Amino acid sequence: MLRLLARKHAALVSVGIVTMLCMGFGGDDASAQGWNRKQREDARTCESFGNRYGTPAFSDCMLSQQHRRDTKQLRSIEETERLSRIARDGQIMAERARQQRCERNPDRRECRRR
Repeated sequence: MLRLLARKHAALVSVGIVTMLCMGFGGDDASAQGWNRKQREDARTCESFGNRYGTPAFSDCMLSQQHRRDTKQLRSIEETERLSRIARDGQIMAERARQQRCERNPDRRECRRR
């Protein structure tokens, strides 16, 4: 049972990774438009700080905006991984508890083979 659970978890993780990669590398027009929109927002932000386009300060501001966005995305991915680990550990603990209950009382309904 634990092996089946591990295989299911591995398959889900693989699907999640492939999905994230497809979202990140999908070169469709929608993602390109989203990227251009983000760049325009960053440019407006930098201009609102008083930096003129083409100046070193503007370039530095744009780099810091990109760094901020990258850091936010990285934190989101790390949080997703952390929550996935917590869920996996919870499943493992629940399965161990079920096995212990079945060892104490094999007549339980959850312990019967199907």
